[in-house]
Amino acid sequence: MAMTATPFEYWTPGSEERQLRVFISHRYGKDQPLYDDVISAITRNGFSVQDISLSANHLMAGPRGGHLPTLDIQAEVAARIYTSDIVIAPSRPGVSRSEWVTWEVQLAAIGYGIPILFVNQKGQQRRTSLVTQIDALGLPYRACDPDTDKIARNVAELVDARPTWAIRHEETDEHIRFRGPPAHARNAVLRKLPFRPRLNAPEPEPERLPRRSIWSLLSGKDQHA
Repeated sequence: MAMTATPFEYWTPGSEERQLRVFISHRYGKDQPLYDDVISAITRNGFSVQDISLSANHLMAGPRGGHLPTLDIQAEVAARIYTSDIVIAPSRPGVSRSEWVTWEVQLAAIGYGIPILFVNQKGQQRRTSLVTQIDALGLPYRACDPDTDKIARNVAELVDARPTWAIRHEETDEHIRFRGPPAHARNAVLRKLPFRPRLNAPEPEPERLPRRSIWSLLSGKDQHA
């Protein structure tokens, strides 16, 4: 079967790479101060970061008690994860019983092939069942202590390169199925959180006037006239 050219959104930042898009599961409550510091630590490690995690307002409208929210919020979360480069998720004991965290990790790791960084509880000795399952499947992941510098270092090593890849937006060939998140949710997320360059565009150099000779200055005539 002949395949048509697949429409991708390629990142074309000129000489600069784009920002690293990070989705942090459960970035609220008692975890908020840690992950605020993590974003700063990742930046200190040479990355410029777009934090596309859910806010506390989303939490109020969505997940309560670890249960999955309504489908419209799930669609937005799916679009955020789909456009991210890495997902950071909690790995403390009992977290595998959270439908919310489990679904986000499953979607990222299995649905979209995005690497996961699990953050353990301080002094945690055993892996959670969710980490064990991801490991058994050979999917890209790491686990570390809740230390900002360790998290930042593991993010850099897990991503393994500057983010330069494309994401598939749609599939125009009717014989090929597109398996991304719903278009309306994806477009809404990218309008609010578009891909951004790591550095600002360079300022254009000021236009330089042609040099004039001493004779033209004395005579008041331009030698290029």
